[in-house]
Amino acid sequence: MFSGQLPPYLEPRKFADQERVIEGEARVGDLPRLREYRESQDQPVRVSLAFGRDEDGHRCVRGQVETTLVLICQRCLEPVHQRILANVDLTMVWSEEQAKALPAHLDPLLVTEERLPLADVLEEELLLAMPLVALHDQCPNPLPDTRDDGEDGEGRDKDNPDNPFAVLAQLKGRRK
Repeated sequence: MFSGQLPPYLEPRKFADQERVIEGEARVGDLPRLREYRESQDQPVRVSLAFGRDEDGHRCVRGQVETTLVLICQRCLEPVHQRILANVDLTMVWSEEQAKALPAHLDPLLVTEERLPLADVLEEELLLAMPLVALHDQCPNPLPDTRDDGEDGEGRDKDNPDNPFAVLAQLKGRRK
């Protein structure tokens, strides 16, 4: 069992046959595909993976990968700390044909080499677990409501300069 210090590479077939458990921490900055989250580089990535075989004899890896990323809230455009928890449940396959032959409820982990970079598995699982849209539960500084819902229900005034079509109309008028 590895504990604390994570190995840079996995040997999936060997680890499954030996029923190894890997537990430890990395940093978001150690994962190349997550480097765009600059404010999250020092965040810990907690890893707990158990290798073995499932009830049908398939080699598999199960466990969790967890971190916190600083994302941009799509309501207020301010940073939001988002906990990302990836539940890992992968069945190892060695070819595309084997992956296609797996039952629909099993997710394949395509192993093409004897050694597989651990970072590749962690990145993939975290990216798949990320929310489609990051939002605060309650935005600290909500954007102002710019709608002008008058009594007539028409919305904004057509002469309002914030209306992009009003600007286009002005430009069109100058052309004459």
